[in-house]
Amino acid sequence: MRRRPRVTRLSAGVSMACGVAAILTVRTPLCAQNTQPVRPGVPPQMEEIYIGRSVRESRIAPTEYCSQARTGFDSAIFEDRYSFRSTATRAADGRVVDANVQTIGSLHACFGPTANPANSSFYAEGALGGVSFTGNGECHMVRADFPERGLYPFRCFLDLTGLPADYAGGELTTNSIVSRNTLGPETDPPGYSQSSIATIRLWRKQPER
Repeated sequence: MRRRPRVTRLSAGVSMACGVAAILTVRTPLCAQNTQPVRPGVPPQMEEIYIGRSVRESRIAPTEYCSQARTGFDSAIFEDRYSFRSTATRAADGRVVDANVQTIGSLHACFGPTANPANSSFYAEGALGGVSFTGNGECHMVRADFPERGLYPFRCFLDLTGLPADYAGGELTTNSIVSRNTLGPETDPPGYSQSSIATIRLWRKQPER
């Protein structure tokens, strides 16, 4: 039987020792040498991207929360609360294999009518990944009773403000579907993921130079 080279065992021992040192917040010269340096010329990461699934948890008649002073539009028709759930995708092609992993955020929303019956005004306050935000935008109903009767696909967006001070802004967009089952993750007819698959992009402020 061939013995492994000592350097392999040494590397494993260094990795374990550095792991313990990291837990104890102890910095050693050996671990410092083993740390990957920051590559020169690599630009800083200026945006954060989240993919989440929203689930409508409640729908009530509008309260003072949906006032024109807050939302920017008059005569709100719905006040909703949503939870955000994380998703899991297949690495080979990006297909979503689990759209209900765990709760990662929340959204408190108001909807109002517009001159176009297919569109509605959209206002929301929420939090995702520990980042709070405010959003104003619109939802558009693409078709009724599609891809089968009782289903209604929408696309929505929110321009995000009210972010922590180190963010310049952000955008939330959704590919949404609602059904005869108003609340919860299960659709009627069954087999679809309501309410929305959302993409959230947050942009950080440029560093001072």
